Amino acid sequence: MRRSALTIVAGLGTVVLMITLASCISATPTETPGVDRVSRTVLRYTGPEVEAVVSYRAASLRLGEEWLFLDVAVTGAGHASIELKRGKIAIRTPNGEVVPLTTQVEFGQAYSQLAAALARADVASEPLDYFTSRTPKSLDFLVAPGTGIAFDSVWVNDLEVASGRLCFFVPGGVQAGPYELRIDLQESKVRIPFRLGEP
Repeated sequence: MRRSALTIVAGLGTVVLMITLASCISATPTETPGVDRVSRTVLRYTGPEVEAVVSYRAASLRLGEEWLFLDVAVTGAGHASIELKRGKIAIRTPNGEVVPLTTQVEFGQAYSQLAAALARADVASEPLDYFTSRTPKSLDFLVAPGTGIAFDSVWVNDLEVASGRLCFFVPGGVQAGPYELRIDLQESKVRIPFRLGEP
């Protein structure tokens, strides 16, 4: 009886280990050091100051539109608190133009035209809960008018994960090709490349 119980416990331990290993190797490295592909439209970044998960599924559905949406979750890579500044977040478009994160004023002015698109992006959104042991908080750079306060910076550490949507106004419309999410931090630069409209 005792031997059977030990065998069951050992078997369960093996299953747990296999699941753990599977979750660790499910991401595929990309050509960019520190960036792994988690799924078709989700990338995971691991850097010296922060870790981040980015979904560009909503962006891939908006080719030709003037607004690009990215869903992100960002957490600290170490014990130190890291400041994410609105003015230090941008995307690089296929033609090399660097487009900054829109301001709350610009977002508020465009919100009535964006509301339906944002609702569709909510439906198409992918889960970004890859940091389940950390306390969730909102990445409040952009908020719907009348629903809260937008901040110019958000702090994260290894106990918290901030999640939200980043919106960029792209003059001429979102085109197919290579893009790059850019977040400049105090000690490092986050660069997460992704492609829209191409295999």
